[in-house]
Amino acid sequence: MPMYRVWYRNNEEPLEFATPGRISEADIVDRVLAHERIERGAPANVRELVADHNLAPVRYTEDESEMNAIW
Repeated sequence: MPMYRVWYRNNEEPLEFATPGRISEADIVDRVLAHERIERGAPANVRELVADHNLAPVRYTEDESEMNAIW
């Protein structure tokens, strides 16, 4: 079960969650939107979602891996 830690909007504390398997960056952004209680709206790519909802910068780790940037 991968454990994800996601930082967005320069928050000091990450959003943490586990999933049954690996998930895509789009799914990670969807988790952030759900956590913030933001409706996703019309289909959009990951960059548009991050920009439209003022989430940048979005970075994450998976199971203590190195930091990955979404945008």
